[in-house]
This record gives sequence, structure tokens and C-alpha cells, in this order.
Amino acid sequence: MTIIVKRTTTKKQLAALLKGSKRVRSKKKGVDLKSFAGKLKLEEDPLAIQKKMRDGWK
Repeated sequence: MTIIVKRTTTKKQLAALLKGSKRVRSKKKGVDLKSFAGKLKLEEDPLAIQKKMRDGWK
């Protein structure tokens, strides 16, 4: 979106233009997983855990 501001634009007009240009952001459903990145402490190699989990499907 482009807003054209001229020299004759007042501060009130500019504030109204900027306020009107803000998009309404909808709240995303689900969980923000970025906050958990790097927080998991593993006692075992991740590949070994994955192999154990896959063996459980048989």
C-alpha cells in the first residue's frame, strides 16, 4: 500500500493516514513453537530415539 504525503499535509492528516493504513492482524490459531526452540534436553541421540519410535510401528 502506498501513501502519498505532500508538503501541505498536516500532522493530523498524516496521523489519520497512518492509523487507517494499519492492517488488522488476525490471531493465528495454534501454539507458537518458536518459543520452545532449543529447550529440549535429550539424554540420547535423536537418531536412536527416532529408530526406536519407528520400530514400535511393526
